[in-house]
Amino acid sequence: MEKSPIPVIDIKKYGGKQVAIADGKIVATGRTLEEVIRRVKKLSPSRSLQEVKMFSVPKTLSVIYIYNAYNDFRYWWTKIYGLATPN
Repeated sequence: MEKSPIPVIDIKKYGGKQVAIADGKIVATGRTLEEVIRRVKKLSPSRSLQEVKMFSVPKTLSVIYIYNAYNDFRYWWTKIYGLATPN
């Protein structure tokens, strides 16, 4: 089975909804996962749900920052104590 690309999902249009994607296109949307599955089965009953990717679209664009606390700890440990960090 060939992988199909995930399309760009418009947050303004689909924010806060569940979407189903198949063959690189959004094929169904809804407020709940059950509603989306029901619509996918109705629109294409021969399609296996394993071929469909389900996504929950956030209401707003989110940014996640990853903070490396361990490196910061090592920096301050050596500044304060002038020693190598404990293992």
